[in-house]
This record gives sequence, structure tokens and C-alpha cells, in this order.
Amino acid sequence: MTKQKLKKSLGFWDILMFGVGGIVGAGIYAIIGQAADLSGNMLWLSFAIAAIVALLTGLSYAEFVSRFPDAGGSFEYIKQGLGERTALFMSIFMTFTGIVAPAAIAISFAEYLSRLIEIPNWISIISIITLMAIFNILGSKLSSHYNTFATIVTLIGLGTVIAFCIPDWGSAPLLELGDSGIMGILAGSALIFFSYVGFEDLVKMAEETKNAKKNLPKGILISGIIVLILYVMIAISAVSTFDASELANKKGPLAAIIKTQWSTLGGILLVVVALFATSKTILSNILGTSRLLYDVARDSKISWLKKFTTLAGIGANTPNYAIVALAIVTIGFGLIGNLKIVASISNIFIFTVFGMVNVALLKYRINNKMNKDSNIFRIPLNYKNIPIPTVLALITILILFGFNIYNLTQGNA
Repeated sequence: MTKQKLKKSLGFWDILMFGVGGIVGAGIYAIIGQAADLSGNMLWLSFAIAAIVALLTGLSYAEFVSRFPDAGGSFEYIKQGLGERTALFMSIFMTFTGIVAPAAIAISFAEYLSRLIEIPNWISIISIITLMAIFNILGSKLSSHYNTFATIVTLIGLGTVIAFCIPDWGSAPLLELGDSGIMGILAGSALIFFSYVGFEDLVKMAEETKNAKKNLPKGILISGIIVLILYVMIAISAVSTFDASELANKKGPLAAIIKTQWSTLGGILLVVVALFATSKTILSNILGTSRLLYDVARDSKISWLKKFTTLAGIGANTPNYAIVALAIVTIGFGLIGNLKIVASISNIFIFTVFGMVNVALLKYRINNKMNKDSNIFRIPLNYKNIPIPTVLALITILILFGFNIYNLTQGNA
């Protein structure tokens, strides 16, 4: 039976904005303080390590999406490398990540909104998740327009923080280890990794992307590099304004930074920026996870799942039932969740998924000879058809996974 296809409506710049927007989300606003408590003045190195580990896996995503531009993302890649049964099992991890993460971020949105308007958190949580689900139902192009606008606002906000802090760069000893030493830096990287999971949502846009075999690999890698540079600059700015331990105790640390560097008005403006940043991350998570559920249902022989393959929408076909179902469950988690703890719990699942994607690519390369198709992106630096960056990705993910467990057991989350 021929698969139904989603409408191709996204170009390279849409994908680049989704990539940058999906990564530059709630993590930088909510996690940076806790990470500073672990990393000390070398917070910038924690961000850099997390980014490099994410980019190594990004190479695996880039090759897989170039070979298989499918809405299932990691589900499709694991299926191609390790088989459908393994992929179906792993889809539980993927779906869980795509539900709990936006639920926690919705809590962060509600906390930011409460700084401007006195409104119960539960109303804010239900409202923002519902609104982002509606945007998704109306079509990926409308979602892209909102994501692009919110991403630009977010980047302007982060750029403002950096601009005001540059005069203070060098005031803090950036090579001074924190109290926890190297262990603290790696523990900080593990916690920060929550900020770099945008690749997982981006590749699920493959069926809706024009010339996906070329545009998506470029979008993945360029967005990862942009965010690496931006986050390192933000980390330097943060520890140049506040002592790391002081930063850890700030509620809304970036808003506190700009309030100190500029004014109370600046702090308010950054809160508004944070609302855009958190909302677009919810949008991206619902969008990506709905495509995963759509693809799993489309490939599955389970009859009750077939409802999630229903496509409708204004201006573009979207998996409406999948979006609605995910929004309802996300609201449920949002009403009981906690951002700091869920960030580390979500990391467990995303490390597992990233690790399995790398294993799947290694297995796929072992089972298939090199493809000389010029349209296929191939990871460089290979030894007997085994990509060395993929091996490094797997090793570094296992290391950060261990430190993520350490964070949970030590109460750092």
C-alpha cells in the first residue's frame, strides 16, 4: 500500500529557523542557573561539551535524513538500522520525551507569565499548550511563520543580553574550576543537554521539506553551530555578571542579568522574550512528536492507531488526531510536572534515543556498502565504512548519560 505523504511546504530557511528555534528554547532560560552551580565559571565549557556531543549525533541524523526523508525521524532510522520491532519499542521513549518535555516547558511559561500577570499557573499551562496545538493543526507553514517570528524575538533577546554584558567580559576567571572540578563541568553538560534536543524534532519535518535530502542536513549542522556559538557567549555573559553560586539562586537568571546590566524595563522585556522562547519550544515538540505518532501509526498493523494517520487542516494537511491526543496528555503532565526534575528525566530518554540512532547508523553502515549518490550526505572520516564521528558520539553520550544519572542521584536535578 502506498503511504500517504505530508505536503511539502518548507524551504531551507524554514528548516534553519526550526533548527535554531528548536534548540534555543526554554533550556537556556531555565537550566542555566542550575548548570552554573555545577560548572562554576567554566559554565561556557559545559555548554560547549554538550553542543559538541549533540553535533556528533547531529551528523548521524544528517546522514539518515538524507537517506530516508521520512516524518518518523528517529523511529524510521532505528527501523532501517535495527529493525521494526526495536523501532516500535524505542518509539515509546521518543513519544515520552515529546510529551513530558513540553509539559515541563509549559510550567516554565506559566511561571514567566505570572511575573507580568496574576493568573493561576494551571490556566496558563492549559492555554499555551492548546494554542500551540491549534497552530499545529492549522498547518506546518503557519507553525513555521510563528516559529520564525518567535525565534527572531528570542535571538534578539539573547543578543541584547550579550551586547550589554560584553563590557564585563574578562572580569571573571573563565578558566577557574568550580568546587566540583571536572566532575562538575561534565555534570553541568549532562544537565544542559536538555537544551540541545531540537535535532529530534527537526528531522521529523522531512516529508514537509522541499529537497529534504540536501536542505535538512545543512539545516541540522548549521543550526547546531549557530547555537553552540550563541550559548557559549551567553554562558560567558552570565558568569561575568553574577558569581556562579549567585546565578544559581536567581529566578529567571537571564532576566536578572539584563535587569542588572540595563534596567527593570529590560528585565520585563526579557520575560516577554522568554514567553516567546518557551511557547515556540512547546510548538516544536508537539509538531515533531505528532509526526512521529503519525508515522508509527501509518507503519503499524495495530488498528486503533490508524486514527492518528488522519490528515486534515487549513492550508496544509496535518495529523490532527495525533496533535489533539498529544496536547491532552501534555496538559495532564503539565499540571503535575516540575521543570528541573523533568529536564534530567527527559535527558535519560533523549540520551537513549540519540544513542540508539548512532547504533542504528553503525549497523546500517555495516550491512550496506558505501552509496556514491551525490544527493546523499555522508559523515566524513570513515574507517572501513565505519564513521569515526558516530563512534565518538556513542562514547560521549554514554559518558554524559552516566553524569545525568549522577545528577539525579545526587539531587543536582
